Amino acid sequence: MFIISNLAKIVIVLLRFFRLGGGTSLPGLLIEKYFPSLISKSARKYKEIVLITGTNGKTTTQQLLKHLLTTKGIKVVSNVSGANLFRGIVSAILMDCNLFGKVRSDIAVFEVEEATIPNLVKYLVPNYIIVTNLFRDQLDAYGEVVKTRSYIQEAINRSREAVLILNSDDENVSSLSTGLRNKTIFFSIQDKRKKDIFFERKYFKFTGDKPRDNAFAEKIKINEDLSSVFDYVGLNKIFKNIEFSPPGIQNIYSAIAAITTATQLTNFNNKELNKVFHSFIPAFGRGELVNVQGRSIKILLIKNPASFTANLSMLRSKSALKLMIVINDEIADGRDVSWLWDSKVELLSEADISWITVSGKRANDMLLRLKYAEVALLSADVESNIAEALSMSLARLKEGETLYILPTYTAMLGVRKAIGNITKIREFWK
Repeated sequence: MFIISNLAKIVIVLLRFFRLGGGTSLPGLLIEKYFPSLISKSARKYKEIVLITGTNGKTTTQQLLKHLLTTKGIKVVSNVSGANLFRGIVSAILMDCNLFGKVRSDIAVFEVEEATIPNLVKYLVPNYIIVTNLFRDQLDAYGEVVKTRSYIQEAINRSREAVLILNSDDENVSSLSTGLRNKTIFFSIQDKRKKDIFFERKYFKFTGDKPRDNAFAEKIKINEDLSSVFDYVGLNKIFKNIEFSPPGIQNIYSAIAAITTATQLTNFNNKELNKVFHSFIPAFGRGELVNVQGRSIKILLIKNPASFTANLSMLRSKSALKLMIVINDEIADGRDVSWLWDSKVELLSEADISWITVSGKRANDMLLRLKYAEVALLSADVESNIAEALSMSLARLKEGETLYILPTYTAMLGVRKAIGNITKIREFWK
């Protein structure tokens, strides 16, 4: 088994060396197909395993939880590249093993794609399962919410000893614990602005008494740069004035889930926690701020009606908004872009918009959606080439101003590549 594991690791290293991808899928695919028992033997050596699933917020929750734990000296393995299918998680575990098959980390924290988690728990025995939310995702990939929920319910039913950490503001999530004996911790936001999240209608309801929120955020303040400050009230824990950089009320759910789980695994005082949050850098595309030639770019990933609507709800409060929307239809984005019509683009009609640039392979679809939303466009540029669209937008942006970019997943990669090319050119000529 050690030979197989080490051969797989060599494949990963070679793939990365020759820049044939991140090396996160092929070795894991081989193990998944031919030697699945290998992953069970390795995973049993972790002291704790945390699985994070749900439609939105998995990456932010995972990276924040890892950041919280590592600052306490705990060694954590995670699928940081976002490879959240079975093969990506397997590859992460393989790379965490030494030549003798012993894992280097104490705790495993993995974000898991919803349809993957029931198969994964056959081989990994989770100590904690976090469910962030359940929204409509790309229909061609996931189908309706009821189907997505069934995957997660199946995984939970197989994980009788796992502590469940569930979003009680989303009753389709909180109801997952109905009839189970698992210890369950419910988290929520105590703020009327959470209505802007536009949770799905209640396909499933919690039977019996409504669950008491064991952990919640309150006294929330949204800053001018869209970051937040809030108080956390949890299981015998209260943390005051937590500063959180990922933008908007929606990301606070990830913060609560991460704090709740971290405090189950280790201890923090208020000063320690605030210091950790202050040093947290959002995952790329999840509210990261990039400076290009004295101008600021904030990238906000959109991938379904919930994420698009949440970001639009947040941005409508900005004055003189400069916006770039980039829509692709690659497999990772979803071939079917009908989700644009389920998103509340009409929120932009309430915004103070200076201009919008529309780009990506489905730029014209987005332009049509804006038209039907009756968004008053003083000038709307359409350029399908992402690099060209970014150059056009930056040319219109004055020094000190911020360009907000809303890209789908592969479009986000294109935006980052275009930013990198501009930065390299600028540094070359300095």
